[in-house]
Amino acid sequence: MPTLESEDYVWEKFDQDTYTVSDNKRRVNFKGDPTKQYYPVIADKGFSEGKHYWRVQTPCDNMRVGLATKDCPVDQEIGQNEHSWCVDLQTGDVWHNAGDTRAHSIYVPAPEAVARLYKIVVPISGGTVGLKMDMDEGLVQLFFNTEYMGPLIKDPKLKEKGPLYPCVAIGGLEGKVATSPSDTCTVPQMYSYKRNKL
Repeated sequence: MPTLESEDYVWEKFDQDTYTVSDNKRRVNFKGDPTKQYYPVIADKGFSEGKHYWRVQTPCDNMRVGLATKDCPVDQEIGQNEHSWCVDLQTGDVWHNAGDTRAHSIYVPAPEAVARLYKIVVPISGGTVGLKMDMDEGLVQLFFNTEYMGPLIKDPKLKEKGPLYPCVAIGGLEGKVATSPSDTCTVPQMYSYKRNKL
C-alpha cells in the first residue's frame, strides 16, 4: 500500500478586509477586527475522492480548522453554514451548519457526526494541525503535533458534498497567523492507546 503524504496547497479565497496573505500565499495574517473573527480562508486545492492529508502550522490556539466547499461564504464564521465543517482548537467543539457558533452550544445536525473532541489538547503556543481525509468513507480525522486526537467528521454522504477544500479561520488579536507548510511528510501513525511521552 503506498504511503500517504501531506498535500501541498496555498491560501486562495478569503475576505480581504479580514486577512492579508503573504506573496507566496502560504501565510495568512488576521487583521484583528473582532466583528470578523473566524471567517474562513480557503485553500486552492479541493478533494472529491480518495485519501488525503494536509497540515497547517500556527503559533496560537485561537483557530478553527476544517473543510469548506468552493461556495462557502467568506463573510461569516466557519461552521455556521452547510458549506463548512470545523473544529475549534480551544474548545474541541465541532460545527457544521450551526447557525451561531458563538453560543457555545454543541450542534452538529448529522446523527453520525462528532459534536466535541474531548481528547484535543492544543497549547496557547500552537503547533501543527493535521487532517486525514478519506472521501470514499466520509471520514476526517484530526492530529495535533502528530498525535491522533480523534474523528472530526463521520458522514457517509461527505463525498457527495465535494470537492472539499482545506480551510482555516483565526480569531483573537491582530497578528495571529496560519501557515501552509511547504515541506511534505507522511501521515502520523495511529495508536489504539495513548502513548507516554517522556
